[in-house]
Amino acid sequence: MTQLHSHSNVSVVTAILPQSAANHVIEQVFAIGERNTLLINARGTLIRDRWYQALLPVMSPEKEFLQFLVPDSEVAHIVETIVIAADMHIPGTGAVFSVPCDELVCSEDFALWSDSTWEKDTFNASRNFRENLTAIYCIVSTDQTDIVSRAAMSAGAHGPVIFFCEGRGLRDRLGWLRITKKNDKEVIVVIVDNADAVSVTEAMIDAGDIDLPGHGFLFRMPVQMGVINIGSTFGQRRHAASMQQIISAIDELQGSSGWRDQRVNQLVGTGKSAGLNLFGKVKERTYLSGQTILSCIVGRKHVEDILDATLAAGAPGANVSYAKLIESQSRANTHGVRLNRERAIIRVILPETQLSAVVTSIEALCAVTDLGEICVYSQPVTRAITYVPDLVASPARKVAGLPPAT
Repeated sequence: MTQLHSHSNVSVVTAILPQSAANHVIEQVFAIGERNTLLINARGTLIRDRWYQALLPVMSPEKEFLQFLVPDSEVAHIVETIVIAADMHIPGTGAVFSVPCDELVCSEDFALWSDSTWEKDTFNASRNFRENLTAIYCIVSTDQTDIVSRAAMSAGAHGPVIFFCEGRGLRDRLGWLRITKKNDKEVIVVIVDNADAVSVTEAMIDAGDIDLPGHGFLFRMPVQMGVINIGSTFGQRRHAASMQQIISAIDELQGSSGWRDQRVNQLVGTGKSAGLNLFGKVKERTYLSGQTILSCIVGRKHVEDILDATLAAGAPGANVSYAKLIESQSRANTHGVRLNRERAIIRVILPETQLSAVVTSIEALCAVTDLGEICVYSQPVTRAITYVPDLVASPARKVAGLPPAT
């Protein structure tokens, strides 16, 4: 039997770093009170900067995708510590951003922040962090990763960060037909300015046909604060500054990033502002409304139990990533090497109206099963899209929060 306790005012701080910087950053964050972190092995995306190299495969430098659960009052402190430890003032060194949690429940043995007092004065950061940011997550099959990543960069995003996951849900309901659908997926992550969110999102949807059956899922999350300094190109240095540095300088001169909103340029350039449509009908998207993301951190041997509980409660599907749980107290005394355990991160995108039922189902499972260390938290989703059947009054459309098809 595992009893869950509720916590409020918690955020997830995510750091994207090269392997060479990850250990130092983790040590610095542990030194100011964090007790553990989840580490996912990932890779970056770099395209070659010469025009004749456009058809060559992208380069994929190894990255570490770190996640910390911290009280809101410590977010700025954690972010600044990571920025300093990783030298993020240097171009291409990584990124760090935070997304608040709506609700978090965890077992007593799940290690959170070392200070038991969660309500404290906000740390006064010495640098200005960017706030008008959006995190875009796109889950696609492995053969679609390259084309979606290139589309994101062509629309103005940095080189996407990618890690593996397993898709669950629809495939498990197909019976023997599941052999026709692979469960290996990849998660593509980009963090962009709000002004670029629409153009990057649309480019990724078009490239991956995300709104067609079986082609994936895309959702966006609001970023509380962050620093983004991820590279996109690889090659000989031809200019005194990179494109990211030039854009950042213009942002500072303009006082905001609003000048980059491509929707205004598109309207003027195509005559749509005057009621004209010179290049054909604009494709309209049907986005899912009222969605949220529920994440569950649990031991690998309990993944199937959690998945069964969430799907039985009405969750449309889930994806599972595996990570190393690095703990501040896990250093071996003999050799000074950390003995890390493996954890699974189960993510479910579902309507807010179903969130309570799914959480209740997980709590009921915990009440009768000893799951050990477990943490469940929800976060806001500002926009999501996937394929939903266009059937009049179909259950799928009702679950997705869409009106009946006309």
